[in-house]
Amino acid sequence: MTSVFLSVKSMEIYKARLGNNTDFEFLYQVKVAAEYDAINQVFGWDEELQRTIHLDDWEQGKPNIISIDGQKVGSYLLLDKGEYFYFCRFFLLPEFQGRGIGSKILSECLTLAGLKNKPVRLCFLQGNKVERLYRKFGFNVYGEDKQFVYMEWNGQGSHNNS
Repeated sequence: MTSVFLSVKSMEIYKARLGNNTDFEFLYQVKVAAEYDAINQVFGWDEELQRTIHLDDWEQGKPNIISIDGQKVGSYLLLDKGEYFYFCRFFLLPEFQGRGIGSKILSECLTLAGLKNKPVRLCFLQGNKVERLYRKFGFNVYGEDKQFVYMEWNGQGSHNNS
């Protein structure tokens, strides 16, 4: 199934479809482009370990691929964990960040969670600039450690910030 979205900020139309085996390497490369600095700062970059983590994540569930005009630009996954949704593997190539695409995708995911009356949880590396986006959408910190920040959206606050 393919979803079509319009980013109001950039007036770009983008699509999201379920990833398949041909997307495996792209997804690794978009993760590297989006998170290399943060991972390197917190843990140090270990290519073999990162590829192992990527394979483990892939086997857990294939994310949605975000594309604009047929070009793959990012990914996201909203996992139903029963009592809550877990939002993860949310990456955009750097040249597509700040154009409203991530806001629209996050808004759509929160709309779905609201319809199902479930909170949304996520985590990200300490120091990642994505925290501003999550706070804008009403996520609150429920835990953190030296490496990660854990946030939850419970249906409170605005999520129509595209």
